[in-house]
Amino acid sequence: MAGQANPVERTETARAIRTGLDDAAALVNTVHAQVLSQVITAQSWKVHRDLDGFSSVRDWLVSMFDFHHRTAADLAAIARLSRKFAVLTEAATSGVARIDQVAFAVRALDKTPAMRLYARTPYRQAVPSPFDPAIQCPTPEHLAAQYCAHASHADLARHLAEIEAACQAEDELFEGLCEQALARLEVWETETGMWAIDGLVTADTGAMFAKLLTTAIPPPRAEDCQTDQPEAGTDNDSETDAEAVLPAQANRNAEALHQMLARFGADPAAPTRHGHTATLHLTCDLATLRGEDTGRLPLLEGDPISLAKARLLACEGQVIPTVFDYATGEAVELGRTRRLPNTALRRKLELEQPGGCAWSGCSRPVHWTEAHHLVGPVGEG
Repeated sequence: MAGQANPVERTETARAIRTGLDDAAALVNTVHAQVLSQVITAQSWKVHRDLDGFSSVRDWLVSMFDFHHRTAADLAAIARLSRKFAVLTEAATSGVARIDQVAFAVRALDKTPAMRLYARTPYRQAVPSPFDPAIQCPTPEHLAAQYCAHASHADLARHLAEIEAACQAEDELFEGLCEQALARLEVWETETGMWAIDGLVTADTGAMFAKLLTTAIPPPRAEDCQTDQPEAGTDNDSETDAEAVLPAQANRNAEALHQMLARFGADPAAPTRHGHTATLHLTCDLATLRGEDTGRLPLLEGDPISLAKARLLACEGQVIPTVFDYATGEAVELGRTRRLPNTALRRKLELEQPGGCAWSGCSRPVHWTEAHHLVGPVGEG
């Protein structure tokens, strides 16, 4: 027995066992390398799917040939990624590295687009193998193959983890560039005169836009709610049973977008092209705006519009007073942009209307209101 054997016999026995196991391991690795070559060929010809009816190579190996599940999974992983990682595949099919080591490496390097790109990008200068300085590794994949062939599984895992950590920042940048390539925004005018918007934006742009939509206009107050009255003749036709309905969020988003564009166009710091920002050009003389019969129509961006719409736009927009000679079609003099009323007129209004809003039925305090025209766009109302 082992306890009664002399030290020399025990040493000889151990040496024989090690030799036998080394030979068996080499034989197993050689067989696995041969099997992997056949599996790669079968996978490229889709033998497992088109001839034997299996959707995956792993299931094909387990069911048809009684391979162990883990061995079949490793063989299938390398075969599936053999075109992406030809160097690692060569290390496995040549028997230089075990298939489990190579399978672990290709799975790790295929985790993210950045790692796939990094693995095949050549070094500026070839890196010597840490296991044999005479072997030069031109790419990170070559270096990973050296770890598969000579390092323990723990050392291989540590090396691949370092690559993954180094690629995290590049991976985020790569994903951001992919998002930018997919981003689009289309704006077009419909037959009704309204405009349609459709698009896909990046995560950052979408988050900022969503936040702007919630901050561009204040949240609705109770008095802003529409009231749905019950039908007459029902048991719930009292005012106490009326339901308050908030404005639809989609409508509020549209209003918020309008407010953002209007503020952007009036911002002195906004980017300009040929001196213009996101503004619309309304052309209308004072007499026409007053409703006098001049024979002229207001123009918005060169297209005729109704007098009512021109008055509304003139109330809200910035005004550039211009002296225009209709006989010659020449703008004789251009004034400066101004938004009526100015500070002095605002103070005048507040002194004249201490009770607040002058609109019929409105009791808002003066500090809640904006100066506007009760009748027409002209005057001090």
